[in-house]
Amino acid sequence: MKEFDQLLSVESDAYISSKEQGIDDGKRLGYVEGYQLGFEKGIELGQEIGYYQSCVTVWNHLVSINNNNLKFSVRGIQNLEKLTKLLEDYHLDFNDENIMNTLSEIRLKFKLTSVQLGLQTKENDELSF
Repeated sequence: MKEFDQLLSVESDAYISSKEQGIDDGKRLGYVEGYQLGFEKGIELGQEIGYYQSCVTVWNHLVSINNNNLKFSVRGIQNLEKLTKLLEDYHLDFNDENIMNTLSEIRLKFKLTSVQLGLQTKENDELSF
């Protein structure tokens, strides 16, 4: 009789051990997929910030060499200074909960500044933020 009880419990034992193994495999694969996704998103974020920083560097140079000609609006120059400060203060600290809020603020200030300065930016499919 004991042998039959063991035979009947084989299915439930196999189910329990398979479930535990599946949970362990899921955790391991989830970590790997999460790491890969975070890596890709980090690259995209770095490209975006780098793009903004390079535009701001060029714009600051243009403003400095054309300062006497007054080709740029005062409001545009003020927003450029604010955008420069935002980018200087922006650090990729992923423990900071406000990182995306600050990035949104940078995006808005970038668009506003480019319009006010009358400078066109080229945002192709690769760098569409």
